[in-house]
Amino acid sequence: MEENRVRLSGWQMIAIAVGILVLGLVCCSLGLVVGGAAGFGLGRATARPEATPGWGIPGPIIPTPEFPPEVTPVPGERPYLGIRYIQRPRGAEVQEVIPGSPAEEAGLRVGDLIRKVDGRAVNSSHPLADVLSAYRPGDRVVLTVEREGREIEIPVTLGRRP
Repeated sequence: MEENRVRLSGWQMIAIAVGILVLGLVCCSLGLVVGGAAGFGLGRATARPEATPGWGIPGPIIPTPEFPPEVTPVPGERPYLGIRYIQRPRGAEVQEVIPGSPAEEAGLRVGDLIRKVDGRAVNSSHPLADVLSAYRPGDRVVLTVEREGREIEIPVTLGRRP
């Protein structure tokens, strides 16, 4: 028994492949449009007017961050340490020490991990900026710093932001 097979040339196979690709792109685009429209409609239908600003009713009130009792911000000027840092779970890792800053004068180095300010923990729950907000320019504090696996204490006088 002889089988009937259709033989396609190279150009015909390329044309079929391109057709399948175009069909796939059209279907995906259509799916994105329909899905987006459905999501938008569903969102509008289920939105609560009291939580949606612009519907004539004010939006939710966003509370200001709460500070733990041991960190109470001081109104007025914010103190200046003069570093760029990354907040880590265990402290603030110094990325840059600004030339001429209180941090440079005190001897802070890139790579230092600031663990405490005057005995107040610096960590994910108590970021360095929040802890420092309890002080004023001119206040003298002691930073507990982890450097090369050792903990050292560095006294520094906080400055005014330039």
